[in-house]
Amino acid sequence: MNPNLCKEVMNVIELKPVTKHNYMTVVDLKVHPHQEDFVAPNWLSLLEASYEEERYPFAIYQNGTIVGFLMSSYYPADDAYPIDSWWLERLMIDKEHQGKGIGRKALTHFLKDYKPDKNVKEIRIGVEPDNEWATRLYESFGFTKEGTVEGENVYAGEWKA
Repeated sequence: MNPNLCKEVMNVIELKPVTKHNYMTVVDLKVHPHQEDFVAPNWLSLLEASYEEERYPFAIYQNGTIVGFLMSSYYPADDAYPIDSWWLERLMIDKEHQGKGIGRKALTHFLKDYKPDKNVKEIRIGVEPDNEWATRLYESFGFTKEGTVEGENVYAGEWKA
């Protein structure tokens, strides 16, 4: 058997909607203390998804185990940002599972398979200015900085599908 194929099979990343069956596990995911200012707690994201329109929360699974969280959102144009736009609003990997390429694989999967509409070309991401890891990740996917909104650097990229 090809060892690379075996390695790939053992590292399956899936995105599944957050439901009543998995939300508590998502809430229990944590980042390292020095990362807490970079991403909202998952409980807050799930609360937003419950009460605000156009929020789409996903659990990130690796080999059947929840290891992270991702949420996309749609925002119509407003005073804060003048363009109707889709956003990758949250992406976090639990502190016990970081450094294994899971975030990169989840982002690849999301950009390729979760495009909301064939006419949508761009997606935006807000990044805390001090979050150098996230900045490098998004730039490696071709995201470019557009400016700053509400204290976050805004990057625009393209859906891959």
